[in-house]
Amino acid sequence: MSTSSTRTARLWRTIVPRRGSVARPSDRVQGGLLAFVVLVALAALPVAASVGSEVYAQQRVQSAQQLGERTRVTATLLGDGPPLAANTRTGVAGHGAPTDATWTLPDGTRRVGKVVADQGTLKGHQLDIWVDRAGTPTTPPLTGAAVVIDAVVLGLGLWLAALALLALGYRLAVFALDRRRFARWQHEWFAEQDRKTRS
Repeated sequence: MSTSSTRTARLWRTIVPRRGSVARPSDRVQGGLLAFVVLVALAALPVAASVGSEVYAQQRVQSAQQLGERTRVTATLLGDGPPLAANTRTGVAGHGAPTDATWTLPDGTRRVGKVVADQGTLKGHQLDIWVDRAGTPTTPPLTGAAVVIDAVVLGLGLWLAALALLALGYRLAVFALDRRRFARWQHEWFAEQDRKTRS
């Protein structure tokens, strides 16, 4: 018999003791509490999946709207980007900065404005940007992959958080039961020693 099946059988005998069982009431409480925690954890899974599904549905609509309203175009820098400088603590180059650039919209209209250029980029460098219907630079649209990832991460994160809270609550309850069992055992031990001393 495997270790897991042995533990399961032991847990079941603790929750539902047979006739003549030596399980203490606190053992039954602990076993019942563990069974409750497992059931709540299983019940939390579809709830978390439902939340993830709802987020997916909302963000899918948002993604479709953004993909319909935003266009990817190529911008050409009219000046040099920010000078290349490394962070003295990490040695990693910092973020870009707004730089003058020009780009052409799908209808042929030429626009001039600020785009975020990486450090060390030079005049004439081309980079892809996203623009809205007015031709103004904007953030990239929410992609289908990002929608799926957000929904899965949120649903899984909620379920794992529920598991962590349940595990913490169970461990605190077991700690309290162990203290109570030890105090009772110690009381019985002292009473037995006192009885032996008197006799």
